[in-house]
Amino acid sequence: MIKNDKKRKLVKRVFIITALILAVVIILPLIAIYSVRGVNALRFNIRDGVQERFYVTLGGIEQAIHIRGQDINNPVIIWLHGGPGWNDTYNLSAFQYEMEHEYTFVRWDQRGAGRTYYRNPNAPLSLDILVSDLNDLVDYTTERFGQPIYIVGHSWGSVLGITYASQHPEKIVGFIGVGQNVIMAENTRLAIEAGIIRATANGNFNDVEQMTDIYEKIGNKGFSDSDFDFYDFAIAQGLPGKYLTPKGENVVWDSMFSPYFGFTEQRQLISLMTSIYFNFDRNRPLFNSLDSFTPPQRLEVPVAFIMGSEDYVTNTALVVEYYNNVDAPSKSIFIIEGAGHNLMLSQPDSFTDKLREALAGLNS
Repeated sequence: MIKNDKKRKLVKRVFIITALILAVVIILPLIAIYSVRGVNALRFNIRDGVQERFYVTLGGIEQAIHIRGQDINNPVIIWLHGGPGWNDTYNLSAFQYEMEHEYTFVRWDQRGAGRTYYRNPNAPLSLDILVSDLNDLVDYTTERFGQPIYIVGHSWGSVLGITYASQHPEKIVGFIGVGQNVIMAENTRLAIEAGIIRATANGNFNDVEQMTDIYEKIGNKGFSDSDFDFYDFAIAQGLPGKYLTPKGENVVWDSMFSPYFGFTEQRQLISLMTSIYFNFDRNRPLFNSLDSFTPPQRLEVPVAFIMGSEDYVTNTALVVEYYNNVDAPSKSIFIIEGAGHNLMLSQPDSFTDKLREALAGLNS
């Protein structure tokens, strides 16, 4: 009996200790995250103006958009997220909150991304289709607000945005490319080369060897090549990122505190983290379009580019070269020192300043 009592006490003690550990490791952080999200929901609530998240019919299917602004008579910014296949309509970032008294922001989950994907998992995909969807969104926004429209595209969104600007200049005031993509294959090649240099300087020769092997595997292959392996491409992006990504660009961590990071967004994030092919497989036609993409050499609308000096995902030197050669009614470029590809997260104050300057320049 004494032995059984001791055993029961030991089991009870282990159970209590385990429960306490789980509470510290899982429950308490969740409480903290949801508390911050609740505070942010109250802090950034818009009493007047517009604050809506809903579905609208674009291209014949229901697509998710998120609209915020403190005065519906303000000009409109349509923000195009990156990816393809990764939406950020829930991650509004500090810069948007700072500018919502000046502009109405329209964010859109593109086909293959976020809530639009889960509502329409089998919807056809191509760059041309997304350009057509965007045209419907511009028409909807123009009819609803009747205000000037600016297109701002980040990363993949810069491909979609600059393509739209070249085809429908009469419908927008201008275009701003943030982390502008110019030549995808060159971005990857230059990133690996820079990563090898920094890994060598740090004495991490295992990473040097792995990056060298990936460099030889990828070569000049494009997404549309039959033997292209997205796993190799992910390594080609991830390994250099260990040495090239500036601090403060953790998209996942930043997302956790957004009051708009709901079940659908969590589901997407888990899918991306557990399967490296999830995003690529469902968005293959869009990735393939990057092989043949070249930005237009002439635009009929004013353009601006905002880049981080340390952006290795979309190489800044390539964007500077493109900027020097592109013909447009007016153009400007802003480079934020020390910032990387997600510059609006790592340096929100500097990004806000540059975005304001870029927008003002489109009207000059």
